Amino acid sequence: MARAAGRPPNPTTIDGATMAAVRGVLLDLARELKLPRRHYPVSKRSKRLVLQPPPLDLAVLAVKAAQALELVAAEHVQRARDLDGATWAQVGEAFGVTTQSAHSRFYPGS
Repeated sequence: MARAAGRPPNPTTIDGATMAAVRGVLLDLARELKLPRRHYPVSKRSKRLVLQPPPLDLAVLAVKAAQALELVAAEHVQRARDLDGATWAQVGEAFGVTTQSAHSRFYPGS
């Protein structure tokens, strides 16, 4: 089966457990960074309020975290290559992209 060039497509579905964990980690990160918090309804139809950072602040933090995780992924790819002898072909296979795309995405300095 041929692999598509470039980054893998954005997933359209992520399992509920992963989404719940990511949302929890995002709130933990916001707390750690001491983002201001206000009371917001749990959902559009709920009268119950929760104390959390403003939604736009959480959105910005989520994008910054995604960018930071991209750098962490590159560090771990380099560790896999250095410590486990992973080839660019293996990296490409793991990410579902071509060898050249994996190299372009994760090669240090690229």
